[in-house]
Amino acid sequence: MDVGNITYYSISPRMLNLLATIHHRLGEVHARHLHRPAVDLEKAYHISAVHSTLAIEGSTLDALPVADILDRPSAATGGTSALEAVNTHRAHELIEDLDPFVEHDLRHAHGVLMHGLALDAGHFRTGPMDVLYGEPEPLRTANAHDMPANVQELLRYAEEDDFPPLITSCVLHFGLVYLRPFTAGNGRLARLWQKRMLMRYWPVFAYLPVEAFIQRTQPAYYAALEYADRRGDCGDFIAYLLERIDEALAELLAAPNPMLSGADRVGIFLKQASDRPFRRKDYLNMFPELSTATASRDLAEAVDSKRLQLSGTKRQAQYRKST
Repeated sequence: MDVGNITYYSISPRMLNLLATIHHRLGEVHARHLHRPAVDLEKAYHISAVHSTLAIEGSTLDALPVADILDRPSAATGGTSALEAVNTHRAHELIEDLDPFVEHDLRHAHGVLMHGLALDAGHFRTGPMDVLYGEPEPLRTANAHDMPANVQELLRYAEEDDFPPLITSCVLHFGLVYLRPFTAGNGRLARLWQKRMLMRYWPVFAYLPVEAFIQRTQPAYYAALEYADRRGDCGDFIAYLLERIDEALAELLAAPNPMLSGADRVGIFLKQASDRPFRRKDYLNMFPELSTATASRDLAEAVDSKRLQLSGTKRQAQYRKST
């Protein structure tokens, strides 16, 4: 199979306008230090992601039972639905340590997602599969010929493509749905893997609840996938996903700014900074709204709590992340 046929898309004014709007919103996310959720909202975002991911796949679990399951995953009961919730929870916790462009990591994520739900979890399918998008009649039959090579080629395309990562991540999403590398769980894996690719460029995607916005327009999601499959052009599917990303960012930015403590600010800085030593002025570059006295207090508290190591004094003071 020529992966070039999968990754073809036409560019529309709608797509370009969405791309510009999303990049503007991501700039605002950076300026407002929203790369990570406030502590009290982190759990809510995670529950939303798990619940929405499963709802797209037809799960009837409400958000409250999902929250109960995630509170005590080792004690979860309730059959397949509970196991799906636990697996999705564990996969979302895992993905930050996985490389979105490595085939082994993709299979590992699938193994976690489909643990106990598919006999061949984490292994590529070896037989043909009917392709359906909600209709009783299959659109086509997907063969399994050269599946490892096709997946590797798709991941290589996603890594090396020169177009904006926002667009390429949507193509990756479509490509995984089109190829259907596994006997089950391809849709949820495609959404997870697009998230992982976007996290590589913008940490906010680790918690941004894009899945919830896909769920709200679920019929349009499957219609866009089917249309792209039939036409051999995933341009409209890209525009559909960009709309959902734009909606999720707009909702995030419409909320009041969270009140950040000094510890929160240091955590955000360390997440973005390299492991090299830095000075107070580097910290102030990320938080220009702070006074020098507040910045010094943040850093001193981080040294006291062993999050940072200090060398030098006054103007020569340097800080490094504790090991």
